[in-house]
Amino acid sequence: MKKIALIALLLSIGWAVAGETACRAEWYVRGGLGYEQSLDADFTDEDPGATDPPALFGTGRGGDGKPLGARGDFGAYPVLELALGRQITPWLRSEGIAQYRFNMTYGGNANFLAVGSNQPVSASADSLCGLVSLFVDVDGLVDMAGPFHPYFGGGLGLAYNRVEEISLRFPGNSGRHKLSVVPAGDRKEAAFLLAAGTGIVLSRSLLLDVSYRYQDLGRIGTDRGVMAMDILPSGIEIGEISAPLRTHGLLLSLCCRF
Repeated sequence: MKKIALIALLLSIGWAVAGETACRAEWYVRGGLGYEQSLDADFTDEDPGATDPPALFGTGRGGDGKPLGARGDFGAYPVLELALGRQITPWLRSEGIAQYRFNMTYGGNANFLAVGSNQPVSASADSLCGLVSLFVDVDGLVDMAGPFHPYFGGGLGLAYNRVEEISLRFPGNSGRHKLSVVPAGDRKEAAFLLAAGTGIVLSRSLLLDVSYRYQDLGRIGTDRGVMAMDILPSGIEIGEISAPLRTHGLLLSLCCRF
C-alpha cells in the first residue's frame, strides 16, 4: 500500500513534455524502459560505535586493512519510467517523472576478522522514485535541421528504497558459524537526476527519446532488528546498516503528444 500511495502522489507532482520541439506539442505523456548499472554500494553501520543495540560491523579495520563493512554493488537492472508534462517555452520544458527499479541484486564481500577472506554478502532490492525535472531543448535555442532534437537537464525528487534480508555467509570459517541474516529495511530519501539525450521525430505526434542518465537515490539500508544466526536461531539485536544507491544507464522512451 505504501508503494501504491507513493506512485499516486508522484504522478500528481509535475508536468512533462517530450522534447518534440518540431511539433510544438504543449502536453504529452512518455513511457520508457531503461537498463542501469549500480555504482559502488558499500554497506556500513549507521552508528559504528553503537552498543545498544550493538553495531553489526563496529569500528576498526578488517583483514584486508579497510574499515569493517561490506563492499559491493547492486549490479545491472531494469527501470520503468512514466512521465507527464508541459512545454514552458520553445527551449524549456518540465517533467514530472515516476520510476520503478526492480530485480536489483546486491553482491559483495564483508571483511570481518577471523572468519576467512571469502565472506559473500547478498540481497535483493527495489526502488521507487518521483522527480520534478527541467530540460533545455537545444534546438529551441539555436537553429537545427533534421529529426534530432538534443537536450540536457536534471531534477529533484524523493526515492523509496527497500532492501530485503541481507545474507552474510562465511564458508571459510573453521568454526560453526557459517550464516547470518540481517533484517530487511526501507528508506525515504532525497534524490536527484542528471540527464542528456536526444529526441528523434517519428511522426507529428510521436517521438523516440534516447537518453543517458545519472541518478543519486540517497541511501538504502536495513532496519534495527534481530539478526538470525545459524549458531543462534533466536538471533541478536543489531543496529542499522546502509549504503549509497547511485546509478547510471540508458533509457529509451516513446513520447506521444495530445
